[in-house]
Amino acid sequence: MPSMRPATTHALYRCRLPVALAWLLCCAASTALAQADAGAADAVAPPAAVDESAAPAASDEAVGATPPATVETPSDTVEANERFVASTITDYGRNSLQTAEAYVGLADAQRKAQDYEEAAESYLTAVEVYRIIDGPFTPLAIAPLTSLGDSYREAEDHTNAVSSYGEARTVSRRVFGLHNPDQIVLIDRISESLLDLDQLAEAEAQQVEALRLIQRANPPESDAVLAGIYRYAGWLGERGMFQFERDQYLRAQRIIRASYGENDPRLVTPLLGIGNTYRRERNPAGPGISALEDALELLREQPERDALGLAMVMRDIGDWNTAFGKMGYAGMEYQRSWELLGTLPNGAELRARWYAGANYVLYEPISQRGVSTERQAVPGHVLVQFDIDVAGNPQDVTILESDPPGFKDDAVLRHVRRSRFRPWVVEGLVAPGPGLAIRVDFRYLPDGIAAEND
Repeated sequence: MPSMRPATTHALYRCRLPVALAWLLCCAASTALAQADAGAADAVAPPAAVDESAAPAASDEAVGATPPATVETPSDTVEANERFVASTITDYGRNSLQTAEAYVGLADAQRKAQDYEEAAESYLTAVEVYRIIDGPFTPLAIAPLTSLGDSYREAEDHTNAVSSYGEARTVSRRVFGLHNPDQIVLIDRISESLLDLDQLAEAEAQQVEALRLIQRANPPESDAVLAGIYRYAGWLGERGMFQFERDQYLRAQRIIRASYGENDPRLVTPLLGIGNTYRRERNPAGPGISALEDALELLREQPERDALGLAMVMRDIGDWNTAFGKMGYAGMEYQRSWELLGTLPNGAELRARWYAGANYVLYEPISQRGVSTERQAVPGHVLVQFDIDVAGNPQDVTILESDPPGFKDDAVLRHVRRSRFRPWVVEGLVAPGPGLAIRVDFRYLPDGIAAEND
């Protein structure tokens, strides 16, 4: 999946976009699908935030040693932390909580300086000290083991990353129980690293395990379980497995109808999910728009108006009409959505996010020819500028910058020209979007340039 950075000429907007698996990402994405497919992303509960502080805090005995402040350069910070480790050992002894924490600080500094081998040694030393103090399954080891996995992943050593995350999860299960939900953040990390190793089936198995943990901890009809299903569905959608994603939304529908009835507003989320999977699949089949229209009718039947829900559904119907309309779309649903947002406390923020910038409504995949995931691959990019007309069509598409020159220019130009974007809404009226830009980052081997040209 590529790293895409839509921007206006005034500000850069970063987003994560649904794309074909064939296109390879040069850097780890950390944001949700909000810009590329706001309908699905807003409707689906997001994955739990990563929390590197899963381990309990060290005891009060550790208080006393003050770590060094960050100095001018990463190497200076490393040297300062090395001195701090030495002084901490002198003051408290090697096998103390203070020393373990000092080693973690040193490892963090080394990781920031991209001294990944040294960082690994420091994290492992911290884990060793914690285990000497508190036993082999001390929860204090979870955080440095997790950071060690992150460091390995940044160094593109994904095999060792999986091993480190797995060890942290083993400790979590041993200390907090086999089914504790806190381990889900580690499962996500394992899953992402397995994807980096092109082990899709194994990565999906981790996501299924995460869903099972949620189901074991909560009643089957609970909002927590529904959120877990949407979480798994979103993961499948990011991999381009749209029918499997729809199956999860249908599963959620059955649970809601059986537990809460045919008119419960909880049904809006899976209905939006179903409708938007068809659009992201570039499939104008009738069940897609029908699901969106059913969601709108359901919200209109509720005794209390849900302004945000109505605005979201109308936005998604507008996206469908922009993506698949044959005669041009006047933007009526966009305008109504924009008006509803004006009644919300955060309406101005949502208006800016939904109705400005480069928001895809139909995504044309980019050719993978010549790109690579090899560790020795070289980073490259293409920066494209364009306008959007009131019908969502890109206009005046031009290359601003490419490295290496000409390598992926045609592929990115073709991608932008064949995609469709949400038109802007300005003061309640559909308007063109001027001076937008998208940057596509990738990695390649020099021999791949010849393959692309061929």
